[in-house]
Amino acid sequence: MEQTDRFEIRSVVHRKGSIVFDWDSPGQSYRVYKEGRLVQEGPVCDFTDEDVMHGKMYHYAIECLDGRGRVTDVIRMQTSALKTKKDTANPVRQIVLTTIVAKSQVALAWEKIPQVKKYEVYRDGIFLGQTEETHFIDREVPDAPSVYAIRSERPARESGEPLSMPKAVLGKVAGLFNPESSTKEDVTEEFWLTKMIGRPSEMLMPVEEWREPEPVSQWKFRYTTFLAEDKIKNPNVMSPNRTFDGDDRTFDPEGKSFRTRADVTLSYADSRCPLIFTKEAGKTVSYGISGKEREEGRASIEDFTIQPLEHDGREFGFVLEHSVGNPLTPAPSIDYDVHAVLRRHGTFEVTGYHDQAPHHEVYLDKGDGWFPIHRAESKGLAHMSEVIAYQHWNTSSFE
Repeated sequence: MEQTDRFEIRSVVHRKGSIVFDWDSPGQSYRVYKEGRLVQEGPVCDFTDEDVMHGKMYHYAIECLDGRGRVTDVIRMQTSALKTKKDTANPVRQIVLTTIVAKSQVALAWEKIPQVKKYEVYRDGIFLGQTEETHFIDREVPDAPSVYAIRSERPARESGEPLSMPKAVLGKVAGLFNPESSTKEDVTEEFWLTKMIGRPSEMLMPVEEWREPEPVSQWKFRYTTFLAEDKIKNPNVMSPNRTFDGDDRTFDPEGKSFRTRADVTLSYADSRCPLIFTKEAGKTVSYGISGKEREEGRASIEDFTIQPLEHDGREFGFVLEHSVGNPLTPAPSIDYDVHAVLRRHGTFEVTGYHDQAPHHEVYLDKGDGWFPIHRAESKGLAHMSEVIAYQHWNTSSFE
């Protein structure tokens, strides 16, 4: 391989049952680590990993050594093994998203989402560029923790996903005289891939000097849906319930008013009871045409469930399913689905999909306070009826 001053990964290839990558050759020899364990050492500039499980995420470090065996440079990479059978309900769940951190760059590469034609890339909310390719390189990387986000969209009618019959029927009831929910509307599915990356100077230390963060003894997860408005007009104009109380707030992990809230606690310190799940529906209040209060109630949370995943002492997760309606009038339910993996060493991967109404907010806490991993503003109650145009999201960390 041609000698170069750069030390970057040149290519990553995912095949069924293997991950293969190679890199530039500025040094005399190289060490490859997988999950902190040395798996290869020598002058070769490529590595093939055949000890992978489909869909599982892996962490690699490649060290460049000089003629005296001293580490002169480091690359860190996070990627996952190819999963041939995809989740059709959520195209970004277990999508292969490769993140490479080097002194000269942060590189992102991802699998193509069907029917998506272009992708927007952001760092810390600042637009970096748009690409039709499925990769992006940022060479102006600050030495600070960063959040990269890749946004894309496609017309819902191109997704090929069938319309849920119960929701379609309720959508017709709610939208019978509501032009905002017309099936002629061009409804768009939205996709977000988000990667939270640690400080590069700390990540790129030689493996022998790098210290893994203190293990997380307890994770907390919170998912809340809410109506930002003070009052909401009922889209079903034939109903005697003309308006409803909203929650009159913006994004806030401690917001007191909400439509629904899920709290999950994962405790690595307590092997007897590692998962605690609580759920709640907020109060719904309706008003008649005169503006006087008509009735109030709380929605059933029977279809608001959690399923724990396997706990191996290093990572634990759960699947959360949510379908909660309006207790006072026929209306489509607020639907969402979450698949979460929270690791003891502090990284995580949480992915899901939801209606594009009302507001959705998701937070994690690993001992030092809530931090947001997903926030989505409502696009209007019409997005809960007629055509199901979900927002799909995947947020993970690399530290």
